[in-house]
Amino acid sequence: MMASRVFSEELHQIREVHIETESILQSLAALLNDVPCASCANVCCKEVLCRESIESDFLRFVLGARVDDYSLSDGWYVPGSGCRLSYGRPLVCYEYFCERFDTQAVDSLKQLSRAFKKVYCNVFAGQHILVVDDISRISKNKLRIVLGRLEGLRDQANRALREALLGQLAKRSSRSEVDSPYVAGTVPSQA
Repeated sequence: MMASRVFSEELHQIREVHIETESILQSLAALLNDVPCASCANVCCKEVLCRESIESDFLRFVLGARVDDYSLSDGWYVPGSGCRLSYGRPLVCYEYFCERFDTQAVDSLKQLSRAFKKVYCNVFAGQHILVVDDISRISKNKLRIVLGRLEGLRDQANRALREALLGQLAKRSSRSEVDSPYVAGTVPSQA
């Protein structure tokens, strides 16, 4: 049914920026020194949560043909490797409700993730885009507003990612200087 529908250029632009934003948020999460999900024995990811990605008209649109890869028993989760989705994840996946994510390093990621969900509020008849039955009915004007908000969020997330990368480089650089036998202004001893 999705393949036979025609979607506006604005929706296609939103899809592209949405995918870019998801990629940035996932990169930020991956930069955390202690990613709790990697070693978690009680994984939050359940099929009931994943189901939103195939039930939501918007997320089905974002996923495209990947919808066909959905597992009715496991959703998108693969034991031992985690989520199979690089984009089109349910927005709840960006909420990080586990208490193991309650560190200062995660605050920026949490704020961006909350903003990601809010970008799509009130897009059609007061509804969030995830519950709109037919996203092609959303007005072009409303879609332009959403696209503008989403582009702003993507840019903000990109800045946060750059800052996080620079912070990690600075830490590595300072560790390398401490470990180096060459200290500024000195000559290494001859053995």
